[in-house]
Parts: sequence; structure tokens; C-alpha cells
Amino acid sequence: MASSSAYLPIMGSEHPHPAAHTKLKPTDSKQELTVTLLLRRRRTAPDAANANALAQRDAFAIHHGADPDELEAVKAFATDAGLSVVEADAARRSVIVHGTVAAVNKAFNVQLNDYQYQRGEYRSHDGAVSVPTSIANYVEAVVGLTDRKVHATHFSTASAARKRASMDPPNTKPLTPAQIATLYNFPAGDGAGQTIGLYEMETSDGPAGYAPSDIAATMAALGNLPVPRIVDVAVDGTQNSGQSDGETGLDITVAGAIAPGATIAVYFAGAQPQNMIHALQMMIHPNAGEPTPSIVSISYGWGPDDLGEPGFSDSEWTQISMLFEDANTNKISVLVSSGDSGAQVASRTQAQTSYPASDPWVTACGGTTIGNVNGGTFEEWVWNDVGAAGPGATGGGVSARFAVPSFQSEVTLPKRVGTGQAGRGVPDIAGNASENSGYLQVINGQPAQPVGGTSAVAPLYAGLMARINQNNGFPAGYLNTLLYSVQASTFHVVSGAPGPVNNSFGNVKGYPVSPVWDACTGLGSVDGQALQAALAARGAGQ
Repeated sequence: MASSSAYLPIMGSEHPHPAAHTKLKPTDSKQELTVTLLLRRRRTAPDAANANALAQRDAFAIHHGADPDELEAVKAFATDAGLSVVEADAARRSVIVHGTVAAVNKAFNVQLNDYQYQRGEYRSHDGAVSVPTSIANYVEAVVGLTDRKVHATHFSTASAARKRASMDPPNTKPLTPAQIATLYNFPAGDGAGQTIGLYEMETSDGPAGYAPSDIAATMAALGNLPVPRIVDVAVDGTQNSGQSDGETGLDITVAGAIAPGATIAVYFAGAQPQNMIHALQMMIHPNAGEPTPSIVSISYGWGPDDLGEPGFSDSEWTQISMLFEDANTNKISVLVSSGDSGAQVASRTQAQTSYPASDPWVTACGGTTIGNVNGGTFEEWVWNDVGAAGPGATGGGVSARFAVPSFQSEVTLPKRVGTGQAGRGVPDIAGNASENSGYLQVINGQPAQPVGGTSAVAPLYAGLMARINQNNGFPAGYLNTLLYSVQASTFHVVSGAPGPVNNSFGNVKGYPVSPVWDACTGLGSVDGQALQAALAARGAGQ
């Protein structure tokens, strides 16, 4: 390793190890790897009289991206260290480099080792990552040194045969996205001209993917709907597996059913933090020729947001949240499922919230159960029931990582169960999620079966936002500030008794239902036309 005297550690670059791990040996020095350096946002933007004439990406790079001189300095450092520069991108604030473990160890003043834990072997390091003093002020994170996969969960529940639960409204049965759109008063439209970005990734169940035949059969089962225009996007070489995993198909078909005129861009990512960051960069800062989403939908949980969780280093947490903030700047709406096991995420005793739903820069989507539909009337309960796939409940709670954001300052939020800590409340909105009132899906050629989960809510509202963007003629972008400022009639408040009164799950005590905001359904389910009108008024005033 290089002398530490010429180096400075990067704040938050220590990568936590799982509780039970063993260091095996130094990583083979001849092994090659790819690493991403993430730079700070430029301190001051240059005068740009023609900024309005620039493409959005170029304008973002000028005002919010990496300083070109600092980008060049980092590239020069990498070259001098014997690393090849794969890509340098000012908008993404990143320099991607490739080289041997020996060169990487020396360049970043680390010792990469092989470790063992209950899920297998991985490569990582102990202590902080460092960079030379000459660029230490520029580099905020180095991603890719650790290749341990994030133990992500996709949020969807499928049943082989429906079994009605006692905690559902009367006459609960599978519905279609079109029925929900009618019940939620969605505006007319097909989302033409919009692109919905769907984030899909590898989990412990395997890689993400779908079979086109399953998509076509599902659209037929949902009412002989047209197959949406789908564009597959490989991230770091990860492609559509070609086999339906349930999650991917649900995202595509629900969004496509609501916005059949939109382009559905499906991003396939691996489970390493570097893969995940690259996927978000592609969705939020697309290059020329790549899809350009105006809406992003994420139906995965990357673990609880508790401090010290081993999935990400603190610097990676910061960079991911900054990417979601970038989405706001680029007028991209980000919708994220809140989870399918109530207040239980990883701990079997302590209430937790799932990330990225808890990030203040995304709109978290919780779950309800809809039944007793009679024309345009219906009953809507908090989702906490049992279907043939087992128990399920809307995720929600109080973040352990993020403070109460300004948009929730006027809301009475509970304290975190078990700790009494204040924090960002999850979810923001909710929608139909129970598998008992879920949407038919064809998975790997099997007969159509109802599928639910908060995974169905994020793409549902992604489809709504595609319609709204089309109708209003401009992208809505970040939603939370407006959601918490509009009239209460914009939402259908989801009450408790006679339905479930909390999102407790297993042995984990959850959060109670409230007549206003609560940690089960947030503000409630959305009246689509009221939201469109509020967004139109906001756009007219900007």
C-alpha cells in the first residue's frame, strides 16, 4: 500500500461487515475489478447566458455536476495509478476505472481481502478508503471495492389460489388496474410521450426478468389490453433473464395497463452497490440514445435504514440519496414500494422502515385492501391480511436514518416504536395491494393468478403520473412537497375498524391507524383527477 502520509481518508467510506464474518485471505493481487469514484457537486456554476438553450443533461452538468477541472484531476490520478479510465461523466459526477487488485490497493491505500459469511464469500476491506491529498476534496465515495451483494427483497405476493382473509372488506376479490383507475378517479389518457423507468434487480431468489409471452398473456387476462412498448436496459452487463420472476412482470403490466401509450424502460441491475448506483445514474442522468424516464418506479427493499446496517457504507448511503435528489432537479417523479411485511423488515423484534422508501426524496407507497365494490363505491382498509401466499401487510414506520423532512413538518408523526426516536414518516400515499384484491398475472406460463404487494402500488401510481404528465404537458417531478400541501379531499383516508388497525406483523409491534396521516397508509389513496389539477395549478404558478 502507498504511504498514508500522502493520503486522506474519505469520510464514511468504511464498509460495515456482517456481524458474523471471517477474513479468509488477501484478495489475489492479479484479479481485476471495476471501481467508481463519485465526486462532489461543483462549488459554483459558471455564468451560462445560454443555459436555457442547453439540453437538460448539459444544463444539469453545468449547475449541479462535477467540476470539469476536478474531473480531469481524478482521471489523471487514476491513470498515474495504473488504472484505465472507463468513463468520466460530469452529470453523474463519476469516474469509472478498471485495474488489478494490486493497483487498486495502492491507489486507494487499502488492502482488499476475501471474507466469508453466511451467504458466501465476498471481497471488501477494513477501515477507510483513502485518496491522495491532491484530490481528497473532490472525491466523496469510492464504490466497487466491496462486492458483497445487497440482500434485497422484491415486494410482491402471489397466490396459487385465492383465500379470503377475515381482515378484508366484504366481497373482496381480484381486481384489474382499470377498475382501480376508475375507483381512484384517474384522469383519462394513455401516457403517450412519457417514459416510465422500472428498476429491477437480482435478489436471493435469482436474477430479474420476464418472458414476453407471460407479459402478453397477463395483458390478455387483465382485459385483452395491448402489450406495452418495453425497452430492456442492461446495467453493467446484467440483462433480462428471460424467465418471469413475478416482480418484473407485475411492474410492467400494472404500469402498462394504466399508461398503454408510455414507453416502459426496464433496467436490469445486479445486487452489488456499484450496480445499483449505476442503474440509478442511468435512469436519472441518461446518456444520448438511452431512455429518458419522467417517472421511476422501484418495488424493492434494500434493507432497513438503521445506522450501521452492512448493506452500504455511509458514503454510499449519501450518494444514493443525492441521486434521488438529482431526480427532483431533473423533474423525475420517483415512487417506491414501502414493503410487504408491516413494520418488520430485518429485525424480528424492532420496528424498522425499508430503504429506499424512507428516503425523503422519493414518494413512498403503502398498501390497502379494496372490497365491496359497487359501481364507483368501495370499501378500502389498511392492508394487513392473509392470502394463499401467507400473511402480508403494508410497510411503514419512522425512519432511523432520516430526520423529519420539511414537507412533513405540519403532520403529526408518531415516534419510532421501540426507541421513541423522531424521523421521516413512511409511507406518503397508499393504494390497492392485497393479493386478495390483487391483479391477475401469468408467471412462467402458469394459469393466471392474483398477485399483490406494495409492488403493485408504485407502478400503479407511475402509470397515473404518466397520464398526468401527458395531460398537463410538463413533467410533475418531485411530488412530496405538493402532496402534503393539497386539500385533504385529494386523498381517500383509509380508516381502521372494522378493518385492521395497525401494521404489526409477526412479533413486531407496528403503528396504529389514524384519521389523518398514519404510518400504514400515509395520507391515503390518491384521487387522480384532484392530483392532476393540483399539479397543473403548481405548474402554472412556476
